Amino acid sequence: MSRLERYLILTAVVVVCGIAGLWAQNAGPVRTVAEETLHVDASSATVLQWFRKIEREKYIVLSYNASLIDLSRVRKVNTSGEMTVGELLELVLDGYVVRTEFVPPRKLMIQVREKESFYVSGTVFEDGSKERLYGAVVSLDDGKGKQWNCISDGNGVFKLYAPEGVYKLSVSYMGYNPYSRQVRVDKDRFFTTTLKPLLFEIEEVTVESNKRSEELGELTPSNMLAFSGNDLFSQIWILPGVTSSLAGSNLQVDGGSNDENQFLLDGVPVFHPGHINSLLPIFNGDAVKNMVFHKGFFDTHLEGRLSSVTEVNLKEGNKQEHVGTLTLDMPAASATLEGPIVKDKLSYMVSARRSWLDFFDRLLSEENRLNHASYDYNAKLSYALSKVSSLSFLAYGARDDYHLPLLDEEENTSVLRWENQVYQLAYHTQAGKLGNRTAVFYSSHTNRARSEMLGTETDRYIRSGIRSVNVSTEFDYAFENIYRAQWGAKYSHEVYELASFDTDAGVRHEPVNQVSLFYDNHIRVSPRLSVQVGVHGVGYLPRNHRPYYSIQPRMSVKYFPGEEDMLYFNFSKMEQFYHCLRLFSWDLPTDFRMPSIDGYKPRSSEHYEAGWKHFLDNGMLEVSAYYKTRRNVVALRPEVFVEDGQWQEYIMVGNGDSYGARMYFFKNWKRWKLQLSYTYARSREWFGELPDNGKMPSMYDIPHQLNTALSYQLNMRSLISVGGMMRSGKMLDLDENFDPLPASEFRKQRMPMNYRIDVGYAYRKSFGRKLLSLRLGLYNVLGNPPEEEILSFYSVHWKSNCLPYAGVSFRF
Repeated sequence: MSRLERYLILTAVVVVCGIAGLWAQNAGPVRTVAEETLHVDASSATVLQWFRKIEREKYIVLSYNASLIDLSRVRKVNTSGEMTVGELLELVLDGYVVRTEFVPPRKLMIQVREKESFYVSGTVFEDGSKERLYGAVVSLDDGKGKQWNCISDGNGVFKLYAPEGVYKLSVSYMGYNPYSRQVRVDKDRFFTTTLKPLLFEIEEVTVESNKRSEELGELTPSNMLAFSGNDLFSQIWILPGVTSSLAGSNLQVDGGSNDENQFLLDGVPVFHPGHINSLLPIFNGDAVKNMVFHKGFFDTHLEGRLSSVTEVNLKEGNKQEHVGTLTLDMPAASATLEGPIVKDKLSYMVSARRSWLDFFDRLLSEENRLNHASYDYNAKLSYALSKVSSLSFLAYGARDDYHLPLLDEEENTSVLRWENQVYQLAYHTQAGKLGNRTAVFYSSHTNRARSEMLGTETDRYIRSGIRSVNVSTEFDYAFENIYRAQWGAKYSHEVYELASFDTDAGVRHEPVNQVSLFYDNHIRVSPRLSVQVGVHGVGYLPRNHRPYYSIQPRMSVKYFPGEEDMLYFNFSKMEQFYHCLRLFSWDLPTDFRMPSIDGYKPRSSEHYEAGWKHFLDNGMLEVSAYYKTRRNVVALRPEVFVEDGQWQEYIMVGNGDSYGARMYFFKNWKRWKLQLSYTYARSREWFGELPDNGKMPSMYDIPHQLNTALSYQLNMRSLISVGGMMRSGKMLDLDENFDPLPASEFRKQRMPMNYRIDVGYAYRKSFGRKLLSLRLGLYNVLGNPPEEEILSFYSVHWKSNCLPYAGVSFRF
């Protein structure tokens, strides 16, 4: 072949290759077998069976390392229809990082490695104030139907464990605009998130239920029916199984007595909280960040009461700017100041509240005078050591004073006074998977009354009280998303000052030491089943009396049959080392107050509960039933009137139980908000001294109770609400002449049924960061509420105990 011929052939080959290249470029990329489609029916099969389906139907050869893939793992495909081979492989090999390579003519090489999982953690703050938000719902969504969820803790910290990938991180909290962003998880990540308050719902008061799933926290929405602004306790009376006044006084839960409820302020027990005016909330809502109400099932770290524990947490203080709030309502006036001492690091919050209608006593007739005054204060310093560590100091004080003119004195004399004091230093930190909270506190309650008021002839004050010093530490450890452990220890030294109202004895001092240990496990058995199991142990060690040792197991099982439903079963054993029987409507130093000494054994109970929850869009329906044992309950004997002598002459000890069925429903429809609860419950007691009486209704037996509140948001600034209750009357213990009932009539007469309808209106307008809030309404427009709710010493009232109320609050 000549040189010319070879040149012509080479040129032809180049031209043909160029034309083929241009044709291929115009025709687009070469289609691989991974892009071919096949029909898939929703079904479950092993990975190997899915591979064989692809090979059989598409005549594709799949090449892979069988030692790196769990071929026997069952994978479910939820959708039916056409999908590509690559899409099906991605579903079947979920949990692996997959890479495919096409080898002509019809071979697909599959390279896999297992996905690594990493921790996604962070802190949730309120925008502007840098307040750490407890109870925010945090979720990671992979966009393929899978979610990882958790709730921020008391320090605003959240922690999730998720496989590597790209997710949508979402954070939500009632009263705040939701937050979301896209995040890539390829190593341990830490995110700081801030939530902006909604215009109308800014600082809206909410109460968090203790019965929350492992995925979502529930918040009871505010109905704005309250005598005071930001009154958290106005929500509690709507919950099923709860009996209380509008402001939370005289709380009774699931057939238990008043003294079976504990109140914790930043984790510190407040002994016998409350005010003479039953319409004044226990704590100043302007200083409170949030509240968690536990009943039925108790987290393992809680102990000391049988019926309920209410955790109230104070604000930390604005770390960005100085903010003040002034509030004037019918029960009291208050002022709250907060702001940074060192910006973004050290903040303060101080608040003071005082009743004010008593200033007008001199203008009123004697029968309309209040004759009492109340005040309280809160102060807190918070120092952010880091994004996950903080140090805080808390101070709280409250006093109620009732005064009357005595015969031998010209001016009004304080005849009854009680007060509380709390001080605490707390440290909170998070180190990787391990969290810790350590605190030391002092808490005290004193109660005194003039002997003339109590009907004795001596001219002196009778006193009682409790003082407590406590050191505690609690740890929290989270392993991936399947296990969480909590454990801790607490030591307390308490001194009880027991009053004697006879003419000879003085105050009796009884010191008690107490040691508590607890351990708790949260285990996610499967995506649909989770279990919480724990135990709390207590050593109760009075110095001069016999000790008691208590083992209190707790268990909660939650099963999710579907995305919107949850079934649960709870068991809690609780023990209470303190008895209190009020002899009158007020707390008096001569009430029966007795630690577990002198043969009065600890009161104990086992609480069994089963229920179903159905989660709605912007709402929830819950139905539950419970049974609760009660041992070593105390009661006044029939036909006695307490005067002088020993308590053994007046007090009898027995056992009891309670059971019931409950329903709770709340739902938001655009501008409407409805809450509704109904409870059928019975509470019984029986005493060896009264064998013929058998199982009698307790003093807290209320068979039927219906509570409701309906709100309508007129616009972004105003809300109108209508609410009310209807419940069976309580048992009578006195006759029409206020004398004790005879044994033949003991626990056989009941008060009339009670009902009440309230209406309220709330208005809020913001001026930049400033906020004006107005509130007015009518309490008991129609009804006959219990006398203990009307005994408010509220000098403004209309016919039939209809009480108007109004208030204004300004934040600047």
